[in-house]
Amino acid sequence: MGLRPSRKSTQPRHKEANDAKNIESTSETPSSSAAAAVESSTETLQRDAWTARGKLLIKFHDAISRALNSPEMKQKCYEVASSMSSEDESEKSSLANHDYDAEATLIVQNKHKRDNDVRDKAVAVGFFTFFLLRGVPMVRNVVSRRMASASRYKFESAPQQVKGLNSSTILQQPTQQPDSGSPSRLRQFLRLTLDVTVSAAMTVLSGTFLFTPRPSAYIEDMSKLPLVEGKSVYAEVVCPPLLNEYKRTMQQYGRWPVMSSPPPSSATAVAATSSNSPTLTQEDVSLNIIRKFAENCSKRAKYERAILEEQNALDEQKKMGTVSIPRPVPEDVKVNIDEDVFFLIDDDAADDGSTTCIE
Repeated sequence: MGLRPSRKSTQPRHKEANDAKNIESTSETPSSSAAAAVESSTETLQRDAWTARGKLLIKFHDAISRALNSPEMKQKCYEVASSMSSEDESEKSSLANHDYDAEATLIVQNKHKRDNDVRDKAVAVGFFTFFLLRGVPMVRNVVSRRMASASRYKFESAPQQVKGLNSSTILQQPTQQPDSGSPSRLRQFLRLTLDVTVSAAMTVLSGTFLFTPRPSAYIEDMSKLPLVEGKSVYAEVVCPPLLNEYKRTMQQYGRWPVMSSPPPSSATAVAATSSNSPTLTQEDVSLNIIRKFAENCSKRAKYERAILEEQNALDEQKKMGTVSIPRPVPEDVKVNIDEDVFFLIDDDAADDGSTTCIE
């Protein structure tokens, strides 16, 4: 009978190895869990910041949309449109209505610019789709024909000699059979009609959904309207609730909660692109455009006040935008919107809709 090996010496070794692995795993668990906790907390803070900026953007959009859809705005636009379309008016009324010509002209120019941009891009997509649909089959046929002609070579049949009545030989050329593989005219017409239909559909769909400007693009165009010469309906109706909402934001956060976007050609923008600095989201870009809109409203208010000072008419309480300025607001008008907003708009007057610029 053979002797069985003893297991007493082997069990402690396996137990020691398992204990060592457990110790290593327990020693690594706190560091990995701490890193995961820090990463999750960072993601949570970033998500909360995005949510807060999104809610802030909705508030500004709501303030602007309520001002644009207000009865006062509709009445003003109707009066300006009817006065510009009518021709038989007195000289006094025509001069008064010319105060809004610069703003109306800028609105039309911005609309034509956006529409032409969308149209050009959509037409380019349509032409590209048409050439793609027509060019790929043609290239494929040419390549297949050349490959077939290179793979096999056919000798032409010799012309047949036919004896006529006068025993003269007539060389009869072999008749060429029509290519059975060539499509008929009806099939070619159907293919062309299908390609044109698909290209036109791509043009319409791309212009409707793909290249439609973002809301921030329209707000950017709108932000330039308070700077026009003459009077401004947008400065009169849209600027007061916008400045009031900006004032509430400053009271809530103490500062503008979005970092400013430097110009694309500046050295700061190049350094920010090369470094690992945080990039601006679409919400940040939209909020900075709204901030620029508020700055232009502030410039308009200060410029109107300067004109009233020259005319010694500061005692007259006039709404923003109702003062006819002789030229567009200069770009060198310095404003600090974060501080000036507390002295530009009266909260009670803004809520009632009868907003006046105050000192």
